[in-house]
Amino acid sequence: YTHDYVYYNQNHPYGLGTGRLTDQTRLTSNILFENTLNYHHDFGELNVSMLGGHSFQKFVQNDNLTDGSGFPSPSFDVNSVAAVILAASTGLSENAIESYFSRAILNFDDKYLFSASIRADGSSRFSPSKRYGYFPSLSAGWDVSHENFWQMPSTSLKLRASYGVTGNQDGIGNYAYQALTGGGYNYNEASGLAVTNPGNPNLTWEQANQFDAGVDIGLNDRHINLTADYFIKRTNNLLYNLPTMATSGFTSITSNIGVMKNWGYEFSINANYTFGDLAWNSDFNISFIKNRLISLIGKDPVLIGDNKVLMEGQEVGSFYVYKQLGIYQDDKDVPESLYSTGVRAGDIIYQDVDGNGVIDVNDRQVVGTANPDFFGGWNNSFTYKNFDFNFSFTYSSGAEVYASWKAVVTRLGSNLFPNLESEVNKRWTGPGTSNTVPRAIYGNTYNNSNSTRFLEDGSYIRLRNISLGYTLPGMLMKQWGMQHLRIYAQADNLFLLTKYSGLDPEVNSNTDPKFLGNDNLILPQPRTVIFGLNLTF
Repeated sequence: YTHDYVYYNQNHPYGLGTGRLTDQTRLTSNILFENTLNYHHDFGELNVSMLGGHSFQKFVQNDNLTDGSGFPSPSFDVNSVAAVILAASTGLSENAIESYFSRAILNFDDKYLFSASIRADGSSRFSPSKRYGYFPSLSAGWDVSHENFWQMPSTSLKLRASYGVTGNQDGIGNYAYQALTGGGYNYNEASGLAVTNPGNPNLTWEQANQFDAGVDIGLNDRHINLTADYFIKRTNNLLYNLPTMATSGFTSITSNIGVMKNWGYEFSINANYTFGDLAWNSDFNISFIKNRLISLIGKDPVLIGDNKVLMEGQEVGSFYVYKQLGIYQDDKDVPESLYSTGVRAGDIIYQDVDGNGVIDVNDRQVVGTANPDFFGGWNNSFTYKNFDFNFSFTYSSGAEVYASWKAVVTRLGSNLFPNLESEVNKRWTGPGTSNTVPRAIYGNTYNNSNSTRFLEDGSYIRLRNISLGYTLPGMLMKQWGMQHLRIYAQADNLFLLTKYSGLDPEVNSNTDPKFLGNDNLILPQPRTVIFGLNLTF
């Protein structure tokens, strides 16, 4: 239960001269009813575990709001005495999910492992005929190094594989499948109703079918450990708010829009050694992950924001803009069809994809993606007697970043971002002076169109963290009446190597995967230096 109560007196800028009160209450309930039955037994070398269960969960949210102004004095601080009720509203929203599930795990002699599960989930967000989804999974593992034929006692080898189906209902409204009307659409002091949701009775669960396979290898008495994984996932019935013609009264309708495939490889290596008083532990990992839209409802590209698209055969959130080929160096180089629209020497040459001599929305194309070719990290820790030293790097290669802020800054001047002064100084000022940065001209929108001019390589290597510490000897601690004292210095984001011209290639204006890679000059990750101590009495 929450109660938001804000009173602005008559002298406050929001007080409207006579006082204003916003009074809102919100009651949210979460009811969970869950029962499980477990069974466990050993049959010689075979260990069996089984589970069955039922779960029911319901969320209800109730809101009440009044917003009033015009009070005789601040002493009258309830909206029942307000001269004017600026707004009054109530809201009720609820959803529920019911699940049935079971699982069985078999372990034979710690060498062969097998598990199977299935669950049925029913969500109130889907129509009765589409409400339930069924999601099975299987997995198996084999510890080869426990076999009698394994003749390398200082090494280990494990093989594993799994396949499963998972469901998703997140990201859609509680009543997305229903056609709804709502009150409050009043006119000329007469009550009115309006359609508030077009509804889609065909909505169903988004389903991801995934296969995984991996191997774990231990060498030199597990001082070196190697892991390799492969996965492929096919997601059917993708849930998305699909744009629709505004003449319908709505700009989007929740739909199952298509099929997406994700796949990739992941590798990691761990090394841990002790050399006398020196201990070293190191972890390195690298991932190669890709995705593709296999099919899309209606086949037509779905535009996302100003520079992204969902398109068959392309990655989710691919950049969809004009491709810059250079700068017109002379007026005679400008095609007549463009010259008549005001394009002159010093303006950008965009690729005319359809070859009709006009640059329009049909000339946009997929030119990159915010998804890297590979990424990973490297962590190291050292201890020597009472000293400890740690550092970690992260890296990414191949991701593109769209510097949206450049279009604004270049229009308004380099004073907004001093590092752009060199960019501005590289602008075209006459034939042969620049083939990348266009001329400076007030009010020009042609050169600031969404294009590869603002698309940059976002690859980087970052020193994520480094620290040095010293723990005082235990005997000294006992003399001082303490158990533990560690003094340390730590720095975060101390080093960044990148070609990106912005503040930070990792920042995003929106963390939704469809919008990743857009930078509107968001604050970068801070560089911090910390000195401290950990003390235990």
